[in-house]
Parts: sequence; C-alpha cells; structure tokens
Amino acid sequence: MAAMMDGDEVKAFFRISGPELETDEILVGRQGLRAGRGGDNTLVLNHREISRQHMRIVWREDDVYLIEDLNSSNGVYLNDARLTARLPLQLSVGDVVRMGPYLMTLERLVFTQRMTRRVPLDDAGLPPDSAITTETVTASHPPGIPRDASTWLRYLPSVYSDDEFVGRFLLIFESMMMPITWHIDNFDLYLSPNIASGEWLQWMGSWFDVLIVPELPIDRQRAILAQMGWLFMRRGTKAGIQRLLELYFGEPPDIIEDELCHFIVRLPYRPDDPLLSSEALVRRLIEAQCPSFVAYRLELV
Repeated sequence: MAAMMDGDEVKAFFRISGPELETDEILVGRQGLRAGRGGDNTLVLNHREISRQHMRIVWREDDVYLIEDLNSSNGVYLNDARLTARLPLQLSVGDVVRMGPYLMTLERLVFTQRMTRRVPLDDAGLPPDSAITTETVTASHPPGIPRDASTWLRYLPSVYSDDEFVGRFLLIFESMMMPITWHIDNFDLYLSPNIASGEWLQWMGSWFDVLIVPELPIDRQRAILAQMGWLFMRRGTKAGIQRLLELYFGEPPDIIEDELCHFIVRLPYRPDDPLLSSEALVRRLIEAQCPSFVAYRLELV
C-alpha cells in the first residue's frame, strides 16, 4: 500500500502564564482564537484588566498568524510595544504577547500531515479483504464552547441559571450556532486587504470597477486594494492611471500627454512575464480608467 498526502495543517503552539488558568499550553489552529473576559470567547480570562472582547489571533491562508487588539481598554502588547487597535500584525516564533497580567509566548509552529491510504483493487474493482480495516475517530471538543453549561443561560431569567438540564440542553443549539456566530464576529477579516483571500480581493476590486486577475501575485492584489480609496478619488487622472499600472506591474509607466485629449503610455515588455506580455490586459486597465473622450497609444518597449 502507498501513502498519499492530502495536505498539511499548521497550528501555533503558545505557552501562557497568568492567574487562574486551567492550562499553560494553547494550540491555535485555522479557526483562530479570541480572548477576553466574556464567556463566549475561545480563551476566557476572568480578570478586571481584561476587556470582554480583548484580542484575537487569526490564521491567514499563507500559514501566517496575525494578532489584533479588539479596542481593549488596557491594550495588547507585542514584545512590549502596544498594538494599534484593529490593526492586525504578524506573529513570529518567539514573540511575546501581553494583556493585563497574562503572557503568551509563541514557541513554535506545528505542522501536521493528513494522510490517506491507496490500496490496489482486485479484478472486480474492489479492495481486497485484507485492506478493509476499521478506524476509531475521536472527535475533539469544539473550541469556544463550554462543556458543562451553555453561555446562553445569561439570556434567560435568573431562575434558570442553576438548572443543569437547561444548561446542557442549550449546549446543543449553541454548538450548532457557534460557527455562524464566529463568521459574523469575524466578517471584517474578509474585508481587510491584509487578510482576505484572493477571491475576496478580486470581488472587492470589482466594487470599484478595477480588474484584479487571479494570476496577479497576492501581494500586488493586496497593495491595490489597500490603495483603492486613493485610486478611486483619482479615477480618470494621469496620477491615478500611473499608480494603478505601477501597483499592477511592479514598476511605474511613462505617461506622456503629447497633445490635447491624447496621451502615450509606455511600459516595459517582458516576454517571461505573462502579465506584462498581455497587451489586451494593459489596454483593459487603461480604458477602464481614462475618460471616454480621451485617446491614447500604448507602447510596450
């Protein structure tokens, strides 16, 4: 039998210290982590210096973890430098995060491989009897969901707060609704140029009628979307067209206004670059930005 890798998964291993902690180790996967005093957080830190929603750690598709201060009262410190609220920063191995009396140290990134087994088939197209095995899968407890009583009890009259049956019964619905709640709470991440996936970057570019092709390197896509407000305010101007082409192709073009309502665009031609060798793509970008009464000539030199 041959083993085949389906893909790798990365997890961030943190060491945490502080008062009233049940563990000193935290493993953060692709679902991320939200810390705060509220019971609906993944990591509940019951201390007066911690805000209800204090900070979060999110995973990005290129296996990078980012930390963000959620407008906390006492702040989040990364290596003794206070974070700007709502501005995610990348975490590296060895970084120390401080919030109130708690310290979290990113000790290492753990990569795990998901494996499936490929077995030879017999003449009937079925696996041999010797290849049929039984696996026992142990499901881990969903992160962020309590084990004993639902956090939804706080929305009920106080007479139900100590009712064990009601607390466990509500856990059924909380566990079903929690993934939806996570998506709603973290929806702003989909709209951030620093974190959003390529599909979202291209979709958001269409809001401003700016074409972002999937073949464009992801860092250039993020740079274009990060300056979309500036580009939109200068739509139809020489500066706007010049900056868009520079962000798109990595170097500024020469734009020469040689006569009234006419200009020349000169870009370097590189056959090895599929973007710079596509005249149709360059023309599509220019024509979407310049006024309809203006003519131009494109020169790939």
